[in-house]
Amino acid sequence: MHLLVIALGFPSPEDPYPSSFIGQQVRLLCERIEYITVLSPTTFVSPFMRRFRRVANQASLPDRYEIVKGRCEVLFPRYFKAPGDVFLHWTTAQWCRIVNQTVARFTKTCPVSILHANFGSVSSWAAICAAKQYRIPCVVTYQGDDVNTILAHHHKGWQLCRDSFRLADLNLSVSRSLENILRLHAQPMGRCEVLLRGVDQTQFFPSSELTADPHVLFVGRIEQAKGVFDLLPAWTKVQRACPDALLTMVGQDHTGGRFLRKMHSCGIDRSIRLTGPLPSPAVADLMHQSRLLCLPSHGEGTPNCVMEALSCGLPVVATRVGGIPDIVEHEKTGLLIDKGDIEGLAAALVTLLRDPHRCARMGQAAHAFARVHLDARKTVSRLVELYDELIVNHSRKG
Repeated sequence: MHLLVIALGFPSPEDPYPSSFIGQQVRLLCERIEYITVLSPTTFVSPFMRRFRRVANQASLPDRYEIVKGRCEVLFPRYFKAPGDVFLHWTTAQWCRIVNQTVARFTKTCPVSILHANFGSVSSWAAICAAKQYRIPCVVTYQGDDVNTILAHHHKGWQLCRDSFRLADLNLSVSRSLENILRLHAQPMGRCEVLLRGVDQTQFFPSSELTADPHVLFVGRIEQAKGVFDLLPAWTKVQRACPDALLTMVGQDHTGGRFLRKMHSCGIDRSIRLTGPLPSPAVADLMHQSRLLCLPSHGEGTPNCVMEALSCGLPVVATRVGGIPDIVEHEKTGLLIDKGDIEGLAAALVTLLRDPHRCARMGQAAHAFARVHLDARKTVSRLVELYDELIVNHSRKG
């Protein structure tokens, strides 16, 4: 089998953070599949623009590198892109050309058996177009923003997500809520299945003993959609009830400094530690040092950090959005609140910080759930089964 994975972003040796969950899945797939090519087109950055930090990492991406020598390579072909979603048709045409040329290049040497696009947008549409031309099956995984934001609110390019769902041979969503939204907009001709990405449980596992320190962990982009501006006033209330509590926030600040200014104005900056983005082993270490995970998002797919926390035996305080209620059981493995409920968020955090024994019971239940439902290797096994079924069915159709 030759699997071609198409991704909007992919980790590289120089920048291990973009779409690290896809990188994890590909590495596990390498244990089961003979040959994998990852295609992650990236915009061309002119020498003048490379001086700006926002595009410096993008400019430093290699043309290619190998994950497993001779069996799994990652390609970063360049294309020209206008700012934002201006000239989206032009961008889509370039993606279609890149995917098409890649499939054609392998036709004589190692033909592509199946395409798997991650994210319902230009990547999925380019994959479907190539799949139809070369008569190979196509899988699309929908992650969250593509459905919750682009499709549900009819942002520019929403038709690409809708038509991908309608035409793909197999549609995978990371939560039931995402699939429900997709079905509101299109009736799929292919198969649909909810498939959680899961967690590498050799990396995320419980600490030998629950920390005695009242530490709370947040992992994710620091932006309004993640509920960080609800977390600050809630944390002010937590500080009054639990003066020793510490909040560690892992992630890139996407607020242009607004979050930092708000944090200082609330007078709680001494109890909050900002680390910036961290690699997975460092996140796992922080989970072992924390009492619980907090994620007050306004919208989600099925967040990696929540699955990682459950695998580490941490209870979760989070909002009832997206796929979170699918994996966090209220009062058993965590506490769920409504989005924007600052009082409820503060109360939930204080409740668990004041009751370490309850945290321990919830953590045990969280780990038991994660072992059964959130093992990335089980997800990969199911994915390989689906690939095999699609390839066989496609060959029968001629």
